[in-house]
Amino acid sequence: MARTRKATPPANAWHVVPEIKQAEEALAQTETRLASLPPAPSPEEARRAVLEAAVAALSSTGEPIPNDIGVRAADAYTAALVPASEREALLTAVASLKRRIAYLRTKHTEPVLAGLAQRLDAITAEVRDIVAAHGRIVDGEAAIDAGPEAVTAFSRLRQLVYDVDALRVTQREIMRTSADPALLTTAYAAGHDQFTGLAQSPLPADVRRVIAGTRRRNVAFLVYATESGRHWIPTSVDELTAEASGAIDIGRADDGSARSSFTNH
Repeated sequence: MARTRKATPPANAWHVVPEIKQAEEALAQTETRLASLPPAPSPEEARRAVLEAAVAALSSTGEPIPNDIGVRAADAYTAALVPASEREALLTAVASLKRRIAYLRTKHTEPVLAGLAQRLDAITAEVRDIVAAHGRIVDGEAAIDAGPEAVTAFSRLRQLVYDVDALRVTQREIMRTSADPALLTTAYAAGHDQFTGLAQSPLPADVRRVIAGTRRRNVAFLVYATESGRHWIPTSVDELTAEASGAIDIGRADDGSARSSFTNH
């Protein structure tokens, strides 16, 4: 079997940008520290607790209000300032880091999308290697009939389908940070974010059903997408816009009467 390339997306695609990685790690550390703080009264709550305890003692036992009640209350207030100030600092830091991350994500979408595109290219290369070595194994029964190596190859292709699913989810999360929602909705509905050249060559009906969300990606879809030479991830919103604006005439959509692009090619 062909050499396997690593194609699984990282836990956080944004971390290809060092500034974002640093800010998100700092945010995670700060949120962890904030969550670990024990409950503590506010300075005002601590001050009032001293006063109320003295009044309660006077009412229940007749114990006089201490002569240094003011000092005690002030000391309680001052002591409570320490944890309260730490909490305030951490809350402020969390809010600041979240604003910075939102800004950086808007500013640095292109290198992140480029990283996703490179991983899709790696997946495409691996699928080509597998097809070259084992043929178009697009279902489990065919793989079993072809033997153990074909079963292993088919299992790998199924994993690559999951990788593509993850890439597409991440791609849309990234584009959402800097693109007009109406533009994205239109482009996604037509499939411009997944395939190029729709103006020249409309997608077959079964492929369009995957794009519409009425059918899940599977190995057959992945093989078709690879062999089409049109499977892509745009590396910027401008690139996606250019691709979508070029599709002024996508021709007559396949009504499903043609042979399935998944099983016949």
